[in-house]
Amino acid sequence: MWRQLLEIGKQLIALTRDVQQTKESLKELQRERKEDRQEIKELNEKVDRLTEIVQRMAFELQRQRDKAETDHKMLLLEVENTILRSGRVLPSIDKTAPNPPEIP
Repeated sequence: MWRQLLEIGKQLIALTRDVQQTKESLKELQRERKEDRQEIKELNEKVDRLTEIVQRMAFELQRQRDKAETDHKMLLLEVENTILRSGRVLPSIDKTAPNPPEIP
């Protein structure tokens, strides 16, 4: 009987130690989880900032493409005007005349 009590006492001490270790492990895991959540939050903020930068860059790129296209069209018109003027003098536009003169 004393042996059984001694064995039960040993088991009780071992179980108490295991429970304590489990509690400590649980606290450590909870602390790590909290750190992980904070790190994920920080990473999400960085991704949001990067997304915003990429969107601004895409907008700027499109704006530059549009400007380049407009500049190209203007250059073509200037070249066309230069070619037309070199062949003959273009008549000036009379802004006061409502209708252009008819050519018979």
